[in-house]
Amino acid sequence: MLLHWGEEYLKKVLPDSLATRLREATVDPHYDWKENEAFPHLDADTGQIVRYVQMPVITRVSRKRLRKFLSQNQKLNIQCNRHLRRIDLGPSGQLTVEFEDGSRVCGACVIGSDGSRSRVREYLCGENGRLVDTGLTLINHIAKYDAEQAVFLRMHHPIVKLAFSDRGEIILLAVVDASDREHPQNWTFQVFFSWSGPPYVTDFSSPRERLRFFRENVSRFCEPWRTAVLALKDDEIVPVDRGAQFSPFRWDNRDGRITLAGDAAHAMLPHRGQGLNNAMKDASEIVDALTAVYSGKKCLNDAINAYEAEMIPRGAMEVGLSSDLAHKRVNAKWEDDIVRMGWNKPDLKV
Repeated sequence: MLLHWGEEYLKKVLPDSLATRLREATVDPHYDWKENEAFPHLDADTGQIVRYVQMPVITRVSRKRLRKFLSQNQKLNIQCNRHLRRIDLGPSGQLTVEFEDGSRVCGACVIGSDGSRSRVREYLCGENGRLVDTGLTLINHIAKYDAEQAVFLRMHHPIVKLAFSDRGEIILLAVVDASDREHPQNWTFQVFFSWSGPPYVTDFSSPRERLRFFRENVSRFCEPWRTAVLALKDDEIVPVDRGAQFSPFRWDNRDGRITLAGDAAHAMLPHRGQGLNNAMKDASEIVDALTAVYSGKKCLNDAINAYEAEMIPRGAMEVGLSSDLAHKRVNAKWEDDIVRMGWNKPDLKV
């Protein structure tokens, strides 16, 4: 996952003992990211590097490593495999959350950060909280390779690179975990591929059919994507998903007692790598809001309304920008504003 402008917000809510060691959660702790580092955009058909997009800060973290890093030596009550059944609002302002296993938890505020298919959002927004199909189909696959192939896949940029075809396809190759410097065969990579129109998810009859389609289409692309896909083992299960999104709007937050954050609040396509960054900003803003409540500076309703007043337009803008890039057929000069922007944070005046 890409963590760039969101890094400052993550560090803001971390104890110093973790904030100073965030490098440990990166996909390659041995790689020294440079200030204003540039990453390449390629023509997927010709292999030409057509643009380098600079980033003030760019960091790529492993989801698994980040979770482990953030929870180490912390007194956190993390309970996994809980599935929301219902939320009950008491007359005195207390909330009761009931899970499918019959257990219940009571509290003053529910923050739904339960992903793009959020059940809290479904409760909060009803039919208007459903994901919207974008007409795109996505393959997002994680794989390992032999040592020679793994080293080869880090050409152009050792961490991440992006390519566009003249048919509107977008393909990304990125390192997921290269912490074992001496053994490239242990490195893992992400290959992401998206296209508009058929075939759709329901058109694939089997895992073998998905892999065949993936190989046939990417075989006409330049390196290193061609090798990244053709070298996949015959028994690999390639996931195919529909590209869907949710753009936030003013919902009834029940006097500040229920709100949303992260993908639950603004489920965006992954093409601009903004999901994690916005989630970190959400987390920072919520910590500030609840701190103001506990210190007596604000009531819960005012604090959550202020959080949503900043989060909703920010999230809605990024959902739109990510969709624009995903559907973009870049022009011959690659001068589209959305392409020049790269993965940088858009300016937003609220």
